[in-house]
Amino acid sequence: MSYKSDPTLLSEVRRYGAFDTAGCFNCGSCTLSCDLAGDDVSFPRRSIRHVLMGQREILNESLDPWICHDCGDCSRVCPRQTGPRESMMTLRRYLGSVYDWTGIGAKVNSSKAWYFGSHVFVALIVAALIVFYHLYFGEMYFSDFVYNPMGLEHMFPMMTWFTIVVVIFPFFMLLSNAFRMYWITVHRKGTIHSPFTQWFFEVRTFMFHFFTYKKMVECPTEKGRWPKHLLLGVGCIVMLVIVLFALEWFQTDSIYPVWHAQRWVGYLAAAFIIFGTGDILLGRIMKKREIHKSSDFRDWSFPILLLATAVSGIVVHILRYAGLDLATHYAYAIHIMITVPLLVVEMPFGKWTHMIYRPLALYFQSLKENTVEQSQPLEEVPEYVS
Repeated sequence: MSYKSDPTLLSEVRRYGAFDTAGCFNCGSCTLSCDLAGDDVSFPRRSIRHVLMGQREILNESLDPWICHDCGDCSRVCPRQTGPRESMMTLRRYLGSVYDWTGIGAKVNSSKAWYFGSHVFVALIVAALIVFYHLYFGEMYFSDFVYNPMGLEHMFPMMTWFTIVVVIFPFFMLLSNAFRMYWITVHRKGTIHSPFTQWFFEVRTFMFHFFTYKKMVECPTEKGRWPKHLLLGVGCIVMLVIVLFALEWFQTDSIYPVWHAQRWVGYLAAAFIIFGTGDILLGRIMKKREIHKSSDFRDWSFPILLLATAVSGIVVHILRYAGLDLATHYAYAIHIMITVPLLVVEMPFGKWTHMIYRPLALYFQSLKENTVEQSQPLEEVPEYVS
């Protein structure tokens, strides 16, 4: 199969972040230093060469940038200090935009104005919906909205439907874009010839890496990062499950005793999120580890939004248990004005997309390797003549 060279590819990739190739002389030190790279997934050198050669189709079909788990060993050993780790991060943003059929991902990931503007726009829509709900559905005037104390339970069932829409939208976008990832990286290339049973059996690979991200342990210099990432992931998944399936049990005016499960599930999930995001932000401030020495603005905003979501939720909880109804009402409004943009923008289009693209890449790569193994002929056993 022949591929055309596209001289505009490098400039397009650079719209998504740092991609320094001026000093690279193709020595291969970055690939040799990576314990996750191999014959089938040779990165970051191969991916960088694809960009330099203008091989757009090959780059779009590649799973290599997603197999990378951002440990930074390649940047640490690069003799020219070209920052291949940052280049791989940029390629993940670019590929995420390739998979996105709406075109929103390309704008959000390549423009600061679109990135911050989209968050502010969604937050303003949420604020407008809050005011609209209380003016019309709450049967009250604006003065009542400002001065009267209110609880949380009056917002059901409207809040239930609002939450379902807010959560279903990013999941629909993620699933549709995940299908496009499959179509571009696997189906169109025709590199996997496994039977359906093998596809079904290998789903365990996707599920394992989706819930654990255990591949991080194979990064020799960043083994301690995996437990922290795992706690952060558990906290996020628990909160998503609560919001989607147990919102009325969790968001209530009822005062539960301190030993009640409702309180401790929320406490632990919030603690995991605060610990995980706090560790990330502190690392980026201190800049002692290779993975934190250089940061894109999106590397800051995503953990800050997660941290703000957890902290604002805690504030709502404290005010509610203190009996400050009006303060609780306003704190909750601020809380969802932070949370909804996080879900609607970051999950389907921003940095949070890696939660599904990385496990999918490992799933597809496992199927590819099985296909290669099955296609190799068995060695003939020599006959011995007595």
